[in-house]
Amino acid sequence: MLDPTNSKQLTEYDLRLLRVFKAVVEHGGFAAAENALGITRSTISVHMSSLESRMNLRLCVRGRSGFALTERGQIVYQACLKLFSSIQEFGSLVDNLGKALSGELVILYSDLLDQLSIARLGEAISMIKQQAPSLCISLNMESVANIESALINNTAHVGFYPAYRQIDGLISQVVFAESIYLCASNQCGLYTMNDEQIDQQVLIKYSAIHPGIELNPKGRAQLQQLNFGAKGYQFDSRLALILSGAYIGYLPLSEVKPYLDSQQIRRIKPDTFCYPFELSLVNKINPNDKEKVQLAIDTLSDVFAH
Repeated sequence: MLDPTNSKQLTEYDLRLLRVFKAVVEHGGFAAAENALGITRSTISVHMSSLESRMNLRLCVRGRSGFALTERGQIVYQACLKLFSSIQEFGSLVDNLGKALSGELVILYSDLLDQLSIARLGEAISMIKQQAPSLCISLNMESVANIESALINNTAHVGFYPAYRQIDGLISQVVFAESIYLCASNQCGLYTMNDEQIDQQVLIKYSAIHPGIELNPKGRAQLQQLNFGAKGYQFDSRLALILSGAYIGYLPLSEVKPYLDSQQIRRIKPDTFCYPFELSLVNKINPNDKEKVQLAIDTLSDVFAH
């Protein structure tokens, strides 16, 4: 069977002999394996002798001193464990292919989503539901820290949040990016100043809004130049603070464009005071519900790519 000069494939009879061998090892001998296998001790002995003959190896020693594996027997036993585990995994895979996905698909997102991203998320959910009608889709907003924890602990399948760092055990892909600009309203003194007049010494005279989350390196470098007097995690919160005239802060172009058009808000030195906002699709590297995660990742990444 496993003769190195013979590449013959395993037969069903070989597998039956290996199952007997595995049971004998795990029960500690021929006598102890009788009940588990449902065959007599003499039959077990015949099977073991046949296996050793087919493999041209001595797998165990048995006698008055008891049952023990040889060194090669140990190697064969470990290979048996891998073999039967693979067979079981293959059976489960084939069995599951014929079953419709059911249960809950949990998608979490931070609330730093613009209107376009929300529309794309809705489109992807519609496509997922068409492919797996029995799935119950749970869509909830959470903080970035809570999303990371839920993914790691297998209480969520996928998450959306701004890219800012890599977490062990999680894999992420950027699915959307746009620029974030430093903005001031027409109620702020900076509004009427020329960009050439504005430098860091001028900026620190104005209270700024901290986004309340970790940013990518370019974003962190931008924030280091500001004098913080408020915190606004949501884009809507930052917008309200900026419109008050009491604060300056960073907003994506998609959020601030209507206010630029109506001249309620302006960008401050847009070539200098801006950084990329990247939205990441994140999942656990080895999740429990692999098929659900793969369906969600494939659909979401495809929708956001267009």
